[in-house]
Amino acid sequence: MIKFQAPIEGPIFIGRSWEEYIKMFNLDLNQLQNKKILDCAAGASSFTSFMSKNGFDVMAADLLYDRDPKFLQSRCEEHLNALIDSLAKMEKEFIWSFFKNLDELKCHRMAACKDFNNDYQLNKGKKYLMADLQQLPFADDRFDLVLCAHLLFIYDHRLDFTFHQKAVEEMIRVSSAEVRIYPLVKNKGQKSIFVEKIRDNLPENIKTEIVRVDYQFRRGGNEMLRLIK
Repeated sequence: MIKFQAPIEGPIFIGRSWEEYIKMFNLDLNQLQNKKILDCAAGASSFTSFMSKNGFDVMAADLLYDRDPKFLQSRCEEHLNALIDSLAKMEKEFIWSFFKNLDELKCHRMAACKDFNNDYQLNKGKKYLMADLQQLPFADDRFDLVLCAHLLFIYDHRLDFTFHQKAVEEMIRVSSAEVRIYPLVKNKGQKSIFVEKIRDNLPENIKTEIVRVDYQFRRGGNEMLRLIK
Protein backbone atom coordinates (compact mmCIF):
# COMPACT_ATOMS: atom_id res chain seq x y z
CA MET A 1 0.00 0.00 0.00
CA ILE A 2 1.33 3.44 -0.93
CA LYS A 3 1.27 5.64 2.15
CA PHE A 4 1.02 9.37 1.58
CA GLN A 5 2.64 11.92 3.86
CA ALA A 6 -0.54 14.02 3.89
CA PRO A 7 -3.91 12.24 4.17
CA ILE A 8 -5.68 11.74 0.84
CA GLU A 9 -9.26 10.56 1.06
CA GLY A 10 -10.46 8.10 -1.55
CA PRO A 11 -8.70 7.19 -4.81
CA ILE A 12 -6.06 9.65 -5.97
CA PHE A 13 -6.90 11.91 -8.94
CA ILE A 14 -3.92 11.83 -11.27
CA GLY A 15 -3.27 11.70 -15.00
CA ARG A 16 -2.24 8.52 -16.75
CA SER A 17 -1.33 8.84 -20.39
CA TRP A 18 -2.91 7.38 -23.49
CA GLU A 19 0.38 5.53 -24.06
CA GLU A 20 -0.08 3.78 -20.72
CA TYR A 21 -3.67 2.90 -21.61
CA ILE A 22 -2.61 1.25 -24.88
CA LYS A 23 -0.25 -1.01 -22.97
CA MET A 24 -2.35 -1.53 -19.81
CA PHE A 25 -5.34 -2.73 -21.82
CA ASN A 26 -3.51 -4.35 -24.73
CA LEU A 27 -5.34 -2.11 -27.20
CA ASP A 28 -4.99 -2.29 -30.97
CA LEU A 29 -6.10 1.05 -32.43
CA ASN A 30 -6.87 -0.55 -35.79
CA GLN A 31 -9.44 -2.78 -34.08
CA LEU A 32 -11.07 0.18 -32.31
CA GLN A 33 -12.19 1.97 -35.47
CA ASN A 34 -15.98 2.55 -35.36
CA LYS A 35 -16.14 1.27 -31.77
CA LYS A 36 -17.77 3.18 -28.94
CA ILE A 37 -15.51 3.27 -25.86
CA LEU A 38 -16.09 4.30 -22.25
CA ASP A 39 -13.34 5.02 -19.71
CA CYS A 40 -14.76 4.59 -16.19
CA ALA A 41 -13.32 6.39 -13.17
CA ALA A 42 -11.06 8.04 -15.73
CA GLY A 43 -9.55 10.70 -13.47
CA ALA A 44 -7.16 13.07 -15.24
CA SER A 45 -6.08 10.60 -17.91
CA SER A 46 -5.33 11.79 -21.43
CA PHE A 47 -6.81 8.72 -23.15
CA THR A 48 -10.15 10.32 -24.04
CA SER A 49 -8.49 13.50 -25.27
CA PHE A 50 -6.00 11.67 -27.49
CA MET A 51 -8.48 9.16 -28.87
CA SER A 52 -11.20 11.67 -29.71
CA LYS A 53 -8.70 13.96 -31.44
CA ASN A 54 -7.75 11.00 -33.60
CA GLY A 55 -11.28 10.21 -34.70
CA PHE A 56 -12.33 7.63 -32.12
CA ASP A 57 -15.68 7.67 -30.30
CA VAL A 58 -14.67 7.85 -26.63
CA MET A 59 -16.33 9.11 -23.45
CA ALA A 60 -15.07 9.33 -19.87
CA ALA A 61 -16.94 9.09 -16.56
CA ASP A 62 -15.79 10.10 -13.08
CA LEU A 63 -17.33 11.28 -9.82
CA LEU A 64 -15.39 14.55 -10.03
CA TYR A 65 -16.46 15.58 -13.51
CA ASP A 66 -18.95 18.09 -12.14
CA ARG A 67 -16.06 20.17 -10.79
CA ASP A 68 -14.43 23.26 -12.25
CA PRO A 69 -11.39 22.65 -14.52
CA LYS A 70 -9.16 24.78 -12.26
CA PHE A 71 -10.13 22.65 -9.26
CA LEU A 72 -9.30 19.43 -11.11
CA GLN A 73 -5.97 20.78 -12.35
CA SER A 74 -5.06 21.76 -8.80
CA ARG A 75 -6.23 18.39 -7.44
CA CYS A 76 -4.21 16.51 -10.03
CA GLU A 77 -1.03 18.46 -9.26
CA GLU A 78 -1.54 18.07 -5.51
CA HIS A 79 -2.09 14.30 -5.73
CA LEU A 80 0.74 13.77 -8.20
CA ASN A 81 3.22 15.60 -5.96
CA ALA A 82 2.04 13.54 -2.97
CA LEU A 83 2.46 10.36 -5.00
CA ILE A 84 5.99 11.27 -6.06
CA ASP A 85 6.98 12.08 -2.47
CA SER A 86 5.66 8.71 -1.31
CA LEU A 87 7.22 6.70 -4.15
CA ALA A 88 10.61 8.25 -3.43
CA LYS A 89 10.72 6.25 -0.17
CA MET A 90 9.87 2.92 -1.81
CA GLU A 91 11.32 3.04 -5.35
CA LYS A 92 12.64 -0.54 -5.13
CA GLU A 93 9.11 -1.91 -4.80
CA PHE A 94 8.25 -0.87 -8.36
CA ILE A 95 9.26 -1.92 -11.88
CA TRP A 96 11.12 0.82 -13.74
CA SER A 97 10.62 -0.21 -17.35
CA PHE A 98 7.93 2.03 -18.84
CA PHE A 99 9.32 4.86 -16.69
CA LYS A 100 13.07 5.10 -16.15
CA ASN A 101 12.85 7.07 -12.90
CA LEU A 102 10.65 9.28 -10.74
CA ASP A 103 11.42 12.44 -12.72
CA GLU A 104 10.27 10.82 -15.94
CA LEU A 105 7.14 9.49 -14.25
CA LYS A 106 6.26 12.93 -12.89
CA CYS A 107 6.86 14.64 -16.23
CA HIS A 108 4.80 12.02 -18.11
CA ARG A 109 1.89 12.13 -15.69
CA MET A 110 1.87 15.94 -15.49
CA ALA A 111 1.69 16.15 -19.28
CA ALA A 112 -1.25 13.74 -19.24
CA CYS A 113 -2.99 15.87 -16.63
CA LYS A 114 -2.60 19.01 -18.75
CA ASP A 115 -3.86 17.24 -21.88
CA PHE A 116 -6.89 16.07 -19.93
CA ASN A 117 -7.60 19.48 -18.45
CA ASN A 118 -7.41 21.28 -21.79
CA ASP A 119 -9.91 18.86 -23.30
CA TYR A 120 -12.08 18.83 -20.18
CA GLN A 121 -12.49 22.61 -20.38
CA LEU A 122 -13.88 22.26 -23.91
CA ASN A 123 -15.95 19.10 -23.46
CA LYS A 124 -17.17 19.01 -19.86
CA GLY A 125 -20.69 17.54 -19.95
CA LYS A 126 -20.15 16.21 -23.47
CA LYS A 127 -17.31 13.72 -23.49
CA TYR A 128 -16.70 13.98 -19.73
CA LEU A 129 -19.69 13.07 -17.56
CA MET A 130 -20.00 13.01 -13.79
CA ALA A 131 -21.06 9.49 -12.84
CA ASP A 132 -21.01 6.95 -10.04
CA LEU A 133 -19.51 3.69 -11.26
CA GLN A 134 -22.28 1.85 -9.40
CA GLN A 135 -24.98 3.67 -11.37
CA LEU A 136 -23.77 4.73 -14.80
CA PRO A 137 -26.04 7.17 -16.70
CA PHE A 138 -25.98 5.20 -19.96
CA ALA A 139 -28.38 2.86 -21.73
CA ASP A 140 -27.82 -0.88 -21.89
CA ASP A 141 -25.22 -1.93 -24.49
CA ARG A 142 -24.28 1.71 -25.18
CA PHE A 143 -20.56 0.99 -25.64
CA ASP A 144 -18.57 -1.71 -27.40
CA LEU A 145 -15.68 -1.52 -24.94
CA VAL A 146 -15.61 -0.34 -21.33
CA LEU A 147 -12.29 0.28 -19.54
CA CYS A 148 -11.55 0.74 -15.85
CA ALA A 149 -8.02 1.50 -14.63
CA HIS A 150 -6.60 1.80 -11.12
CA LEU A 151 -9.80 1.71 -9.11
CA LEU A 152 -11.21 -1.79 -8.80
CA PHE A 153 -9.07 -4.40 -7.01
CA ILE A 154 -6.25 -1.96 -6.27
CA TYR A 155 -8.42 -0.26 -3.63
CA ASP A 156 -9.98 -3.38 -2.13
CA HIS A 157 -8.91 -2.11 1.32
CA ARG A 158 -11.24 0.90 0.87
CA LEU A 159 -13.88 -0.33 -1.56
CA ASP A 160 -15.71 -3.45 -0.38
CA PHE A 161 -16.86 -6.42 -2.45
CA THR A 162 -20.37 -5.02 -2.81
CA PHE A 163 -18.93 -1.93 -4.49
CA HIS A 164 -16.83 -4.07 -6.81
CA GLN A 165 -19.76 -6.28 -7.73
CA LYS A 166 -22.13 -3.37 -8.45
CA ALA A 167 -19.47 -1.56 -10.47
CA VAL A 168 -18.72 -4.62 -12.56
CA GLU A 169 -22.42 -5.29 -13.13
CA GLU A 170 -22.90 -1.73 -14.34
CA MET A 171 -19.95 -1.85 -16.70
CA ILE A 172 -21.23 -5.11 -18.14
CA ARG A 173 -24.71 -3.61 -18.52
CA VAL A 174 -23.53 -0.62 -20.58
CA SER A 175 -21.18 -2.72 -22.72
CA SER A 176 -22.39 -4.68 -25.73
CA ALA A 177 -19.20 -6.70 -26.02
CA GLU A 178 -16.40 -6.36 -23.49
CA VAL A 179 -15.10 -4.86 -20.23
CA ARG A 180 -11.41 -4.64 -19.35
CA ILE A 181 -10.08 -3.95 -15.83
CA TYR A 182 -6.48 -3.16 -14.85
CA PRO A 183 -4.56 -3.89 -12.60
CA LEU A 184 -5.45 -6.95 -10.56
CA VAL A 185 -2.88 -6.38 -7.82
CA LYS A 186 -2.59 -3.99 -4.91
CA ASN A 187 0.57 -3.58 -2.83
CA LYS A 188 3.73 -5.69 -3.18
CA GLY A 189 2.37 -7.70 -6.09
CA GLN A 190 -0.46 -9.22 -4.08
CA LYS A 191 -3.46 -10.07 -6.24
CA SER A 192 -6.76 -8.86 -4.84
CA ILE A 193 -8.95 -11.60 -3.37
CA PHE A 194 -11.87 -9.94 -5.17
CA VAL A 195 -10.59 -10.98 -8.61
CA GLU A 196 -11.65 -14.62 -8.35
CA LYS A 197 -14.67 -13.74 -6.26
CA ILE A 198 -15.92 -11.45 -9.03
CA ARG A 199 -15.29 -14.13 -11.65
CA ASP A 200 -17.26 -16.65 -9.56
CA ASN A 201 -20.24 -14.32 -9.19
CA LEU A 202 -20.84 -13.27 -12.81
CA PRO A 203 -23.86 -14.26 -14.93
CA GLU A 204 -23.39 -17.49 -16.87
CA ASN A 205 -23.30 -15.66 -20.22
CA ILE A 206 -20.19 -13.68 -19.24
CA LYS A 207 -16.87 -15.26 -20.11
CA THR A 208 -13.70 -14.12 -18.36
CA GLU A 209 -10.00 -14.37 -18.95
CA ILE A 210 -6.88 -12.93 -17.37
CA VAL A 211 -4.56 -11.55 -20.02
CA ARG A 212 -0.89 -10.64 -19.66
CA VAL A 213 -0.11 -7.12 -20.89
CA ASP A 214 3.06 -5.28 -21.86
CA TYR A 215 2.97 -2.88 -18.94
CA GLN A 216 4.09 -3.21 -15.36
CA PHE A 217 4.78 -0.62 -12.67
CA ARG A 218 3.51 -2.37 -9.56
CA ARG A 219 5.17 -5.76 -9.14
CA GLY A 220 2.86 -8.40 -10.55
CA GLY A 221 0.80 -5.71 -12.26
CA ASN A 222 1.13 -7.05 -15.77
CA GLU A 223 -2.33 -8.58 -16.11
CA MET A 224 -5.82 -7.33 -16.89
CA LEU A 225 -9.22 -8.98 -16.53
CA ARG A 226 -11.42 -9.30 -19.61
CA LEU A 227 -15.19 -9.77 -19.21
CA ILE A 228 -16.71 -10.85 -22.51
CA LYS A 229 -20.43 -10.86 -23.33
